[in-house]
Amino acid sequence: MPFFPYCLLILSLIFLPLRGVAQDQTPPREAKIASLNLTLRDAIKMAIEQNLAIHVDAFGPDIARARTQEAAGVFDPELRGDLTQRTTRLGDGSEDRTGSASFGIGGLTPLGTDYDVRLHTTSFDYRGYRSGAAFAINQPLLRGFGTDVNLAGLRIARVNEESSQWGFRQQVIDVVSQTHVIYNELYAAIRQHDAARRSRDAARQLEADERARASIGVRIGLDVTSARAEAAAREEAVLLTRQRIEDNERYLKQLITRQVEALLATEVNITPPPTPALGRVDVEAGLRDAFTYRPDYRQAKLDLTIRKINVVTTRNATLPRLDLNASLALLGVTRRDAASTLDFGGGGARSPQDWSAGLVFSMPVPNRSARGRHDAARLLQAQALVELHRLEQAIIVEVANAAGNIETARKRIDTTREALELAQESLDAGNERLRAGSATAFEVLELQRKLTEAEASLIRAEADYRNAVTQFDRRTGTTLLRNRITITPGK
Repeated sequence: MPFFPYCLLILSLIFLPLRGVAQDQTPPREAKIASLNLTLRDAIKMAIEQNLAIHVDAFGPDIARARTQEAAGVFDPELRGDLTQRTTRLGDGSEDRTGSASFGIGGLTPLGTDYDVRLHTTSFDYRGYRSGAAFAINQPLLRGFGTDVNLAGLRIARVNEESSQWGFRQQVIDVVSQTHVIYNELYAAIRQHDAARRSRDAARQLEADERARASIGVRIGLDVTSARAEAAAREEAVLLTRQRIEDNERYLKQLITRQVEALLATEVNITPPPTPALGRVDVEAGLRDAFTYRPDYRQAKLDLTIRKINVVTTRNATLPRLDLNASLALLGVTRRDAASTLDFGGGGARSPQDWSAGLVFSMPVPNRSARGRHDAARLLQAQALVELHRLEQAIIVEVANAAGNIETARKRIDTTREALELAQESLDAGNERLRAGSATAFEVLELQRKLTEAEASLIRAEADYRNAVTQFDRRTGTTLLRNRITITPGK
């Protein structure tokens, strides 16, 4: 049995052409015991293959398929047979021995017909035997009649099987989306750490310059103290961003491997994640995709289907029971002592030996149990329909909001990039003024701080944009399509 009990994931992670951010560079970090070099594509592939949440949910569809097989087995023919020996002691002390044996087949049909066909033989104290055939049926005419009732269990099992497949798809979408987000956050943390280190180093360099100027009497000691205090304060940002890197590394390892402990000392080196080059987001197209591909919506519709089946079956259960019973027995061969004869009923070669037919009627009064179950089923169907409409409303809002987040993040990238350029120009001018003696170290430190804040804002905006695209795909159910991931049901 394959390790994935339900699915063999055939991965073809050939991403759409995506445009990376040119200025993004992964900063060098201190070497650890070992390293793991990853692209976003590699991380997603490892997450699908190794993530424990996917492995757990992979059992669901196979379990549901087994339930479907169980429900279909209700209509399997059943081989039946019996062997009986009876001894009767008579008044004169003698014994009368009678033996019987039968073999046949019986079962239930989707119409509710219970049938039984047998060949039987009866022996009489070894003096002779009688063989024949018998056929009997019981056909419900009201309660229990028809495929709507008798196939209900099988149909519900098939719906549950399809629902479990959508549930598994949802788990894969969740893991892929989480991998996207954690990968983006790790890359953002690396860039923020790099920016924090550059800011700290700039403050240290300014401190050294001011100390040199103060030593020859060009600057006062206050400028040296200000630069030194700022360098110490910026060291905290370096430590905090380093911690965010390590936290996101562990989160990523949890998603992509089952051996987290073995990887705790392993450094994760990642390449810049691709930035989707999207045009204006089409909300209407996104809604069409959501109502086609979102697993939770498809599961809600399947749940409504089950509720409708339950209404039909419980309605049938409120009907009276009226069954038609019929049986037919044919006598085939009779042997008495040494003589054998063919005897089909004794009344003619084409006459049955025995037959019967009749009707059986029953009805609980006032049948409150069945009516209560039917009323509950109707209410549950109405509840499922309202829940489906509520989910539709939620999907419309979620898709629209996700599209709006993409547009906002895209605009933030433009504004923060411009702010970064202006902050860099201001700092360059401030450094020129400082060298000319017309500015103080405090003013330059403030310009450095603004540059660092502008760079952090740009890093955050770019990460938010990538995350917004990930969330839009998740809200529309197109995560697997965008990442070229195909789920093929296991055999």
